[in-house]
Amino acid sequence: MSGSIRDDYEARKRIFEEIKKFTRTEQEELYRILKRNEEEVSENKNGMFFDIMNLKLTTINDIKEYIQFTTTNREELAEREQTLIQLQTENPGITQ
Repeated sequence: MSGSIRDDYEARKRIFEEIKKFTRTEQEELYRILKRNEEEVSENKNGMFFDIMNLKLTTINDIKEYIQFTTTNREELAEREQTLIQLQTENPGITQ
């Protein structure tokens, strides 16, 4: 495998690993990204299926941006939850 093909394969493999962590809502947004970019998607009772190796570069870039967005959101949520727990510990009378 040449360098650029291998790099592309590894990048798509990392994207696939991130997609596996998606919540239901995030999967729905991924579906919208695929449809918006007119990618081929198969659906059945088990979910949606697509060939990540056949996705257009623009679609891959859109998915990368969405992964970054979801990662940032998860980190910010974890920080807010930790702050809330700390405030509740320091001030036992405070409730949500």
